[in-house]
Parts: sequence; C-alpha cells; structure tokens
Amino acid sequence: MKYKMIALDLDGTLKSSDATGRIILPKTKKILIELAKKGIVIVLASGRPTAGLYAEANELQLNDFGGYLLSFNGAKVVNYQTKEVIFQKIFDATTAHLVYDRAKKYNLAVMTYTDQEIITEDSADQYVQIESKINNMPLKQVDDFKAVVDYPVNKVLLTGKPEYAAKIEDEFKAPFKDSLSIYRSAAYFIEVMAKNIDKAASLKVLADSLNIRPEEIISFGDGYNDLSLIEFSGLGVAMGNAVDEVKQRANYITLSNDDEGIYDCLNKLVERGEI
Repeated sequence: MKYKMIALDLDGTLKSSDATGRIILPKTKKILIELAKKGIVIVLASGRPTAGLYAEANELQLNDFGGYLLSFNGAKVVNYQTKEVIFQKIFDATTAHLVYDRAKKYNLAVMTYTDQEIITEDSADQYVQIESKINNMPLKQVDDFKAVVDYPVNKVLLTGKPEYAAKIEDEFKAPFKDSLSIYRSAAYFIEVMAKNIDKAASLKVLADSLNIRPEEIISFGDGYNDLSLIEFSGLGVAMGNAVDEVKQRANYITLSNDDEGIYDCLNKLVERGEI
C-alpha cells in the first residue's frame, strides 16, 4: 500500500457546491469511511475554525476510526478522537488589533473566533454571513472588536468583494510580511495567521509525528490556500473546479466537487492497489 494519509480541503473539495446543498456526496463519504476503517489516516485540512469541522468529522465517523482536524489553515491540529492538540500557533491581541486597524482603512470586514462563536462588528456583511453559514457557528455582533478580542487568536479573517480583495491583497499585507502569513482562500476571504503557517507546514508536523512521509500522502484541494498542501504531498490532486494555479501545480486533476471527484480518484487508486 503506497499511500497512508489523505488530506482533504472542505469547501469546494470535500463539500459539494451550493447547487447541491453543500454536502459530502454519498460515494465520496462511503469510500473515505472504508479507507479509515482500513487504517488510512484522514485529515480534514481547512481554513475553517476547529468547531467548523465537527459536523464533517462526525459524518465521516472520525470519532470511531480516528482522524485529525487541521483548522485555521494549519494554525491548529487536533486529534479528533482524543481531542489532543498536536500543534498550535497563535498571535497576540496587539497584533490582531493592528490587523483590524489596517483592515478598516481598506474597508474590509473583520472577524475572529471563540470556541463557539464568530466575533465581528460586521454581522450584516454578506461574506461574514457566508462564514457563519459554512461553519454552522453563530455570529456575535460587538461594538468594539479590539475591546472584546483581548486574547491571542489562531486567525483573523477579512472579507471584501472578490475583485477588490485581489487588487489590494499584496499592498494590504506588506507591513506584516515579517510577522504574519496572509493570503486569500476564497476570492472574498483574506486569511491572517501567525508567521509561517500554511496547511503544508502543519501537515508535515502531523505526518512526522505519525512517521508518514510526504510521498505517502494524498491531498485534495481547490483554492489558493491549498497550494502548499498540493505541492507538499506525494499526490497533489486538484478538483475539476479548482482555480487554475492549483490545477497547474497538481500531480493530477480529478472531477469536480459536484461530480464525486474525490471518489473517482480514490477508487482508481484502490483498484490499482495503491491505497
């Protein structure tokens, strides 16, 4: 058996699109559970907060068969069965406040997280509402973000219209180039994490702890924040709906998230005895 770990982005990858209700499609769910039963390590690798991965972890029965949650684009990694934190990296409230101040100069909406809620001054923003819906987490509207967020955070998430976010991304993050990792995930999300945080860096920490080599890992992704994951893994798989840059760097392009792309790829590997 060549591959021992499968890392999965969620939105646009494991989950289908709005047109099909944002679900894990049945053949994809079935094959992932079967592989977990065989001992393949399943990792949900997402920009979402940790609590935003619980529903999918339960659906894939990771509590029964084992698996890991790589959340906040890698700023936190948790063993879902034991709830042990394998890895975590945070940045302080002072830095979060600097990000907030700069975001407001660029008219970006700002949010961060507690274990149960999304903290924001901008609950009416359409993209903030999308984040709430995706994660099934309630919004907590506050009058003073900096007064409430007086604790270290794994991530601050900024939102803006896609064309605008793309235009200002490099200029926005310039002052933080030596202190933070900042990049877009969805076209309207700008993710802010501690320095040197990305999905691949944290997946390497997890894989090393399990004595799994990069060449024994399959990763699936569709967005900009999946690039490091795709490049790190022995088999980096782009979804058919992935952005062009992910497709260009992938080892393989499968079907879209609405066409059971994960299943199609994994089933071929099973048939060849590679997983």
